[in-house]
Amino acid sequence: MENCSPKRCSKRKSTVFKKVFENYWPVIVAIFLYSLLVNHLNFTQDDAYISYRYVANYLNGDGLVYNIGERIEGFTNFGWVIFMIFWGALGVGYIFISKLIGFLCGAAIIFVTYLIARKAFDGHVLYSGICAIIVGINQSHAYWAAAGLETAAFALVVVLAVYLFLCRSWWLIYVLVLAVWLRPEGALITGLLIGVELFQEKRVPKFTLTVAAIAFVLSLPYVIFKIFYYGSILPNPFYAKTGFNMEILSSGLEYTGRFFKHYGFYGAGFVLALISFKKLSRPVQAIFGFAVLYLIYIVLVGGDVLKVHRFFLPLFGLSAIVAIAGLRSILTRLSPKSEFMLLVIAGVGLVTLTYFLPKDNVAYFHRYETGFTKRMQWMANNLKQSDSTDFSIALPTIGIIGYELVGHRVIDMVGLTDSTIARHSEEPVEGMATTWKETKHNSKYLLSSAPDYILFSTGNKPSAPAERALLLFRQFHHSYRTTGWFYRSDTTRPQGVMSNIFKRVRPIEGALVPTYPVEFVEAFKRGLDNYVNRDFNASLRQFVAAIRASPKPYYPDLLYQTAFCYLQTQQHEKAVSLLSQVLAQDSLVYEAHRSLYLYARLGNDDLKADLHKRWIQKLVPWYWPIVEKDTEATVKTTMERARQQKRN
Repeated sequence: MENCSPKRCSKRKSTVFKKVFENYWPVIVAIFLYSLLVNHLNFTQDDAYISYRYVANYLNGDGLVYNIGERIEGFTNFGWVIFMIFWGALGVGYIFISKLIGFLCGAAIIFVTYLIARKAFDGHVLYSGICAIIVGINQSHAYWAAAGLETAAFALVVVLAVYLFLCRSWWLIYVLVLAVWLRPEGALITGLLIGVELFQEKRVPKFTLTVAAIAFVLSLPYVIFKIFYYGSILPNPFYAKTGFNMEILSSGLEYTGRFFKHYGFYGAGFVLALISFKKLSRPVQAIFGFAVLYLIYIVLVGGDVLKVHRFFLPLFGLSAIVAIAGLRSILTRLSPKSEFMLLVIAGVGLVTLTYFLPKDNVAYFHRYETGFTKRMQWMANNLKQSDSTDFSIALPTIGIIGYELVGHRVIDMVGLTDSTIARHSEEPVEGMATTWKETKHNSKYLLSSAPDYILFSTGNKPSAPAERALLLFRQFHHSYRTTGWFYRSDTTRPQGVMSNIFKRVRPIEGALVPTYPVEFVEAFKRGLDNYVNRDFNASLRQFVAAIRASPKPYYPDLLYQTAFCYLQTQQHEKAVSLLSQVLAQDSLVYEAHRSLYLYARLGNDDLKADLHKRWIQKLVPWYWPIVEKDTEATVKTTMERARQQKRN
């Protein structure tokens, strides 16, 4: 073997590094930009805590379950959960690992995108580099990478499958097996690749069919385990979410349209590629076909309930390649110098658009999701501090609350982790509008389970169909009353808000039959919407309409909300009368005691003030210091205003 002097070895290393940099500098730039975005957008998505709860229960010795004793596959990322269990068993923080590996997978997606682009553009560094940088500057890509979900890992497997398909590599077999382990739609990737090969070859797609057959055999142990352990091949969320109707199709089109608006350059790239399709290289044609088929799939499933383009993570790089290929079909007609100049200008423009078009949208949902997760964690901790029993809770957003309440029974009102709701949902309630994609619900089952607490996703306001349907039942009106804790954050009004939860105060009795009309529920919901916007006159109109549509006994919370709007609009006699009516019907409405305590203090009625004070201290003792402080401030302000008016 020839020895090399230190000087010669150093020169060789320098040459190697120079060559690597010349060929891969766009990847370095893209990953640097991506790292900055991840650092800025770093958070943990609420849904990730569903998987974390499964991991925690397994590590605690209770099995791969959400609720102890209930074998229901309420997650859609089996391999991701097993991966976290492995690290957790070694004593490593699995939440940290999920975020770290997600970040690394996001970086790997940029690298694989570059490799695919090199293959598509005959090794052209600049064309390929623009594609990599477009992914690197993509905020949605960075948003989901370290959010704790399997999203980036699955997207990496998809783009790697496309690359191995283009290379006709048999390693594709193992990547497709991994895809199925990570998400159920991993099997779809195999089908799309079969379709692409069939289209290109115009004959039986031998390569992909062979790959699919071997991958299927290798996946059989996984399938057998699921049948044995959970009794089903498909995960429970499949039954909770799937369906097909015009609303789902419309939702899918809207979701896809938003992608084209933010990242698809309004479809210009796909249109250019389609116009020049016959002139595109075979790899680009394959990428184009795969991307179109994947887009159709996203439309047909109705998009995603989680915003910020999560389902499009596997397509960010592929769609960039399609767009650049369409652009290249125009630029290659020019002289090399003109082609280079225009490519640089277009590349800068596309990268700029990729960053700025979705910026406000990403910032809004990032702020909302981080605020929501923080509030839900705070709510769970307050529940544990105020109730030391083995309580149960039902809610439609089970993420971090379920994780914080490991050991407690948590009922998912939309059925993701509950097979009864997912597979035996009640029929949609006619006339009940909703913007939720999760429409499955079973109010009779839920009320018969008599959870100790029911938490709506937006406080008192029923939003999800599963929440609204509960208000049709007399038992919910009779047996549940609000309790809550004072919450202040940068997402609330400066003075803070009460974050409420419904607590069961009476047994669930009688036949579970809906007795309140839909009109009552919808008017009540509209009134609460107006209340949130502080349009109290509009709220009053809706609450009065809800009362007129409702049979007796009236829902105490409806009466209280109406009274509070009277208070806000300075109709004090009506407010006091209705508040007294609320407490005559049910003395457990702490909000009515709070308002009447204020009126008693303003009227110097110490006897009534003391009565309401004792009720508040009994129902929500932790809230009393804040009530007292706010009341003192209001009384002081009112007295000063009265003295000022007297002097004037």
